[in-house]
Amino acid sequence: MNNRRTGLALIIASAIIGVIAIRLDSLPGEAIIPLLVITGIGFVSGIFLLNYKAKHSKRDKGKFKRTNTNSWDA
Repeated sequence: MNNRRTGLALIIASAIIGVIAIRLDSLPGEAIIPLLVITGIGFVSGIFLLNYKAKHSKRDKGKFKRTNTNSWDA
């Protein structure tokens, strides 16, 4: 699995677990808070992995051209 698929899977799984944790009335209050913290960590890391390739792609760096190659004095 690449980073984008892993990130998307983390976001979906953490959203499902978060909704289940909020909706269940049978869970005690001490169990809801750690579940929400774990789903929050999964959500943030999923967003990071989803955007990781856009910032660290080696393929796009070859197309980068400097716009200010001429000096201002010339």
